[in-house]
Amino acid sequence: MSVNYWLLPIALLLLWFPRQWLRFGGWISKTRRPPEDKSARDVRDVSLKYSVEFKKSRNWVDFFRAIAGSLAISYGCFSYEPGASRMASEQIFTLQAAIFVIAVIIQTIRIEGKFALVAPVFFLLGLSFGIVGWKAAAFACIAVWTINLTLPGPVSFLFVFAGLEVCFGLLLPRQASPRAAMLAAALAILPVLFSALTKRRLVRMNKKTKTVRRQNEAG
Repeated sequence: MSVNYWLLPIALLLLWFPRQWLRFGGWISKTRRPPEDKSARDVRDVSLKYSVEFKKSRNWVDFFRAIAGSLAISYGCFSYEPGASRMASEQIFTLQAAIFVIAVIIQTIRIEGKFALVAPVFFLLGLSFGIVGWKAAAFACIAVWTINLTLPGPVSFLFVFAGLEVCFGLLLPRQASPRAAMLAAALAILPVLFSALTKRRLVRMNKKTKTVRRQNEAG
């Protein structure tokens, strides 16, 4: 097994960089919302609205950095000779899986005054392109946002997306291997399992709801 040591650090930075750090520099959060923002919904409403989520700059940063990082890890960072043993392939896949698992956990955990778990939806959508192939990932992304109209929240969204990754990854020709499709599905469900193990609710990424909650408490 050979490792591309100049590309690997870049890929790890893309995948392991915590989303909340993007706010510290201010360059990605300078867009001001209008005074009457429709995204200020009831805090009990945890559903994902594409009209709201698609307008968030950090969601698209998550999406594209996950695509770039997953493609680099899957196709550019590790290689082995054609005549190498099957063990080399297994080692590379295990290493790739470990990198993706760590990435999803990092993006799920948020510590801003207190420990919280968020659903890294756009990050997981981006990861699928490097794991199950771009065609399967594109179909899965379009399908899950279409079905999302009937889904109550991020947990059901991730479960449905995991199933779609497996279906499109295996059904479309020359897309994902069975183990790659299962890895993609496991990564999508990982935040839900992590939420269950830590006994903390998995919430959607919406900074506005915190503001609304504070205003309600103050009133």
